Amino acid sequence: MQAFEKFKYINTVNSLAGGDITKWESILAMPYERILTKLLLNKTEAEYQKRYMEMSSGQ
Repeated sequence: MQAFEKFKYINTVNSLAGGDITKWESILAMPYERILTKLLLNKTEAEYQKRYMEMSSGQ
């Protein structure tokens, strides 16, 4: 993942914008608290999905 380190926060902005560069400005204009909440939600969902997949595959 070091290849993406040079882009710093733009990685997060791009991810939240779904890769659509035309949405970057609106993401950057959002309140920090909203962005943080969304990132925490994404993390929680990813962890849940990982656990679910592990359980459903019998691991």
